[in-house]
Amino acid sequence: MKDFAATRRSTLKLLAAGTGLLAAPGIIRSARAQSKVVNITTYDKFVPQEFIDQFQKDTGIQVNVRLTDDQGKQYNLLSAEGAAPSTDIVTVTGHRLSQFISSNLLSKLDTGRLKNWDKLASAYKGAPQLTIDGSTYGVPLLAGFEGLARNTEYTKASDSWSIMFEDEFKGLTSYIVSDFLSIVMRYQGNDGDYVTYEGKPDIATEATNKARDYLIAQKDKVRKYYDAGSEVQQMFLNEDIYVAQAWSGPAAKLIMDGHPIELSVPKEGTYGFLYSFNVVNNAPNADAAYTFLDAMLSSPEIGAAMTRQSGFASAFDGVDKVLSDRERAANALPAEQMERVVFFSSKNRAMKNEMIDKASAEVKAA
Repeated sequence: MKDFAATRRSTLKLLAAGTGLLAAPGIIRSARAQSKVVNITTYDKFVPQEFIDQFQKDTGIQVNVRLTDDQGKQYNLLSAEGAAPSTDIVTVTGHRLSQFISSNLLSKLDTGRLKNWDKLASAYKGAPQLTIDGSTYGVPLLAGFEGLARNTEYTKASDSWSIMFEDEFKGLTSYIVSDFLSIVMRYQGNDGDYVTYEGKPDIATEATNKARDYLIAQKDKVRKYYDAGSEVQQMFLNEDIYVAQAWSGPAAKLIMDGHPIELSVPKEGTYGFLYSFNVVNNAPNADAAYTFLDAMLSSPEIGAAMTRQSGFASAFDGVDKVLSDRERAANALPAEQMERVVFFSSKNRAMKNEMIDKASAEVKAA
């Protein structure tokens, strides 16, 4: 884990946002009889359509994109398909990697097949989030963090998550329940990532329930619980909300588009993540998958396009030089705020997932 701090700093320094074309969702088909196709499951706006078009033209390999909005859905689909997966590449966050690997769903990444592997930003080549037992399991793509987003025209600056619970903003806040639960645990002085709770289920349960009960008590402050980044963006645009917990990508895109939104990391801190493209175990088109991954790494312009579309930081080298000053500034954070971001860990994930999922359902049902 010695590269942890450097990885975190690089993540935040590269954060930027902008606008671009959407990745066109294709239909994933069974491709065992096909040799010139690659099937990818990923998130909206992660893969630039311009890149897909050029890749298909240059290689003759058809790219089919299936969109997902949840790590759990990806995991469940791969698990259900077993040894006959319908997809070649999936998009996994570093802290969920161990779950996929323990179920034998991903193959080790053969970096020797990627001639452009050295075009990753130096902090990401040995990213600990993607290394398990000495083996690499993914190509780093994009990184981001949970931040406090606020409409600067209707709110005052705040250095604390407590603004989410102020009476002044009753009915004017929003958040993803499962994500914000971890933040609230941290806000209350507990471990929202459950790393220190391994083997301590009673302590973990007490901390989880405390955050759950607090969110239930503060439920009148919430306009709506949201799931997708586009939802929180639209609520800000409609002025339905003034304050929200938001991932850096969607918030940064609003800033890039000129809307009066500020993104910050409060003094209590927050969590960050690293997305990667991962080759599926028994991928029907593994050769095409490696060709696709290598092409993505070939130019910083591709990484910049991914950043402009998603709002998240690119892990590719040289992207910061391609982005405009405005794009780089969209997610610029003061040094002290950068140090408040801690990457989600893969440790003790089973306990965390179970407790967070249960508590989230209880908050929504209350």
